[in-house]
Amino acid sequence: MFFTQDIFSQGPPPWAPAHGYRAKTRHIYFPEQNMYYDLQKGVYIYYDNGNWQVNVNLPTIFGSVNLGTTRQVQLDYYGNDPQQYNADHVSKYKPGKKAKKKSKKKKKK
Repeated sequence: MFFTQDIFSQGPPPWAPAHGYRAKTRHIYFPEQNMYYDLQKGVYIYYDNGNWQVNVNLPTIFGSVNLGTTRQVQLDYYGNDPQQYNADHVSKYKPGKKAKKKSKKKKKK
C-alpha cells in the first residue's frame, strides 16, 4: 500500500491517530519496522543502508505493511529528529512486544 502526496494534502494518512491526539502527538513510532512518521511534516523517517532517510512516501521496503494494523507508539517528543533517540525506542518498544494490559483484581468478600 502506497500513499501519495495528494493524500497528504488532504490531511494525515488514514492510519494516523484520531484528531484529538494529533494535536498532542507529533511522531508515531512503528516498532516492527523501526520507522517514524512525523504528523506535522507529513514524512516518514526510516533507517536504510546505514543512514536515516526522510520521505513523503511510504518507503518501498515497507510497501506490503498495513500501517493501520501494525503496532504504533505515539511518542512524547516534539522536536524534529526522533531518530536521535532510536536506541531508547528500540529498547523500550521491542518488536513483537505486546503492550501490557492492566488486570483488574477481584476483591474477596
